[in-house]
Amino acid sequence: MWRNGSAAEAAELKFSLVTSPSQHILMHDRALTRGQARRLSRRFGDVGVAIPATRLRQISAGARAAEAELTDVSFAIAATEIQREERLAKLQRSQRRLVRWLIVAGLVLLLLNALLCMAYVFFSMALHTYPY
Repeated sequence: MWRNGSAAEAAELKFSLVTSPSQHILMHDRALTRGQARRLSRRFGDVGVAIPATRLRQISAGARAAEAELTDVSFAIAATEIQREERLAKLQRSQRRLVRWLIVAGLVLLLLNALLCMAYVFFSMALHTYPY
């Protein structure tokens, strides 16, 4: 895992057992920007891993990191990916539910229209019939 004393290669994470990453978060060929690091730090805090944004930038730039720190980063990345997948699944369920309700509302309107048309035809025929 350690090459030439650099921990950046150790930060390369494998997700084959847990989930597939949506993007490469800590790549060792480029450092995180300040905004990316702040966003990651906030997301990591949401899953219970408190790592400052400056430290994430240092790790992504190739600074040495303790094994516990790399484990925390690995866990936080996996946990945020799982949260992201859950959020996307919830969004898709909501969209499917909305489409179902729109279909039901359309069918109800179609049925009401058909009933009104039948009532119009019935009354127009009733008016044209002779009472005797």
